[in-house]
Amino acid sequence: MPGLVTNGLTKSLLIALGVAAVLGWSAYRYGMFFENDFYRLEAFLYIGLIVWIVFHSVNRRVGAIPLWALLPFGMFAVYALELSLGPASVKGTIDAMLRWLAYSSWTLLLWGLWRKPESRVWGLAAIQSAGLLLLAGGWAGWYGWTSFTEIVLKFNDAELSATGARLAGFMQYPNAYGAVMAAFLLMQLQAWTSSGKHKGYSWLAAATVIPYGGAILLTESRGAVVALALGLFLAFLLADRPGRRKLLLISGITAIGSALMAKAAWNWMEAVNEFEGVVKYQTWASGQFWISVASALAGTIVLIGLIIYQNRKASGNGLNSIENRAWLAVSWIVAGSGMAVAAWAAFGSAGARIAGHYGTVASRKLFYADAWEMFKHSPWLGYGGESWRMLFGLYQSQPYVGNEVHSGYIEIALDTGLVGLSLLLIMIIVYLSKIGKHRKAAVAPAAVLLIHAAVDFDWSYGFVWLLLLAWFMLHIAPSEERAAILSGAWRPIGRLGLALLLVGSAMIALWAAWRSDAAQSARAAAASAATPAAREAQLRAALEANPAWSRIRLELAPLLPLQEQASLLEAGLRYEPQAPPLLLKLGIAYAELGDVAQARSRLREALRLERFSREGQTAAIAAMASLAKARQEGGDAEQAREAAEATMSMFEQYRALDRQVTAMRNPANGKKFRLTIASKLHAAQCLILLSRTDEAGILLREVIDEGDEDWQEQARELLNSLPNL
Repeated sequence: MPGLVTNGLTKSLLIALGVAAVLGWSAYRYGMFFENDFYRLEAFLYIGLIVWIVFHSVNRRVGAIPLWALLPFGMFAVYALELSLGPASVKGTIDAMLRWLAYSSWTLLLWGLWRKPESRVWGLAAIQSAGLLLLAGGWAGWYGWTSFTEIVLKFNDAELSATGARLAGFMQYPNAYGAVMAAFLLMQLQAWTSSGKHKGYSWLAAATVIPYGGAILLTESRGAVVALALGLFLAFLLADRPGRRKLLLISGITAIGSALMAKAAWNWMEAVNEFEGVVKYQTWASGQFWISVASALAGTIVLIGLIIYQNRKASGNGLNSIENRAWLAVSWIVAGSGMAVAAWAAFGSAGARIAGHYGTVASRKLFYADAWEMFKHSPWLGYGGESWRMLFGLYQSQPYVGNEVHSGYIEIALDTGLVGLSLLLIMIIVYLSKIGKHRKAAVAPAAVLLIHAAVDFDWSYGFVWLLLLAWFMLHIAPSEERAAILSGAWRPIGRLGLALLLVGSAMIALWAAWRSDAAQSARAAAASAATPAAREAQLRAALEANPAWSRIRLELAPLLPLQEQASLLEAGLRYEPQAPPLLLKLGIAYAELGDVAQARSRLREALRLERFSREGQTAAIAAMASLAKARQEGGDAEQAREAAEATMSMFEQYRALDRQVTAMRNPANGKKFRLTIASKLHAAQCLILLSRTDEAGILLREVIDEGDEDWQEQARELLNSLPNL
């Protein structure tokens, strides 16, 4: 028996280490936001799934898999359907398929590995280790102890940061990092109030709640604070009466300690940025650092003291009614004081942004309104993976920068339509209901992540889904496993079919992930290649490994002869038929080849799909104007006139759009969209070719008035060449 216990403990510990490694690595690698970082982890999960399925097939246990454990595979299937129907982006859809199969593999593996209670205890430790890694990394980055890229984001715009610095953590994005920290903070708060048998967990919570809270404040994420507040409210409703009292008390203490810790950290950052090298202020900054540390330590000591007091009371006769009422009053007072101190800290450092600037909120409204227009054109099945990034230029009503739609739910709706969104919501509801039956308090941390995903792109981070699914699997009761999907006489056939389906999907995905990773490696080698020939060879290898990757085509095209450029870019439209960069480069290539019709067609389509691109508008006009000039010099007057007229048509649309933006009241003009001097000069050249010299003169005078010395010189030369002007 001791041997069995030891073996079970060792197995549980090894499982926990594996889970911790996956979560920790995905957290450290930018939260697995970038596909290029995720391919190898995906391959690892696919291999794990294959081995697990084969092992259980030999033991005839595949048929015991409950239906709910397979729910993430539904999203994989929807993206597979999108791929067969012709998505907006083949690569984006394949990447989404790979991600969801990885999430599905992770879910099924955790269900199988965490079926025993002792494994779940260690599983909780594995999840907590990921939180501690993110927490320690964030604070180390704030104080400059690590050089991790963009772990702290610096801003000069008060609308983006009141203090000039926002903590972004390893995820490099303050809002997503703040949401994850909020979920972990709520886990700690609930651990302290828990009446379960794992008392040691509350000691860890006592030591980390204040640093977690301080990190959230340093992110300046309003969404994370709101999600945390809603999660706390839900946790309060789900707790019993003693638990509510404890939650109020520790929340108040945490708020006070976190506010003081964050306030000192803000002061330290301001002192370092403004007075670097001045001894007096270096001393001030050092003092602020120690105030921050002291705030965390003092709060920890208070909380540990409360734990000791609580344990002594629990071992005795507990609290009498008078003591209960007194502690309840104290808890409400501390909670109220905590809110006041937190408000003081925030409004003293980041309050101008929190209370007075809502530019990012207004931008989100624009995103959502434009996303709604996009959704209405394909409501049932959407457009496939990366649909917003691919198509938002066609639908955006103002020239904002918005590669992310800033809502996980909306992104899923655009990618997969109502079908995919319904499957996702069913999965979430089923998992929440199951953990609610077993340990209802665990619903609250999950709710924080689910709530915040509604207003930001947290779900673009693989780590967030891995964390969320791990939390679900950890708290679904083992008794729920009895709902197997296969029974009766069909069990052997169904068991074999399920095993083949899972293994087959994982093997195909493993090959796709391996090829995608090979393409990434070759592209990285191309970036450091010593010669153009070596760069070309590496990019060709990358394209062969992943022909759907348009960025490789765009990087390879300039290294090739013009006709091969056009063929290469044209082939890319099979994978992304509505990609503005591909169409723009293809149109420019056709212009350089002298093909007026093809150049005009491709460039017009590129501008239709991304009309608020100042660079795209200017490049298209320049390409067509150069083509008109080349045709004129070549003696082809008809083609020259046709190209010049196409140029003027593009310019007039560009100028009308510029006037439309100028007339907007406070437009979201992150792209700094405007009519460029270059476009005016090229348009003037075409007007001269079309014998519209009066109009050309007006544009040339504008260039002289607005442009720099080089533009002025070119404009004067053209102006002096005009008769009677």
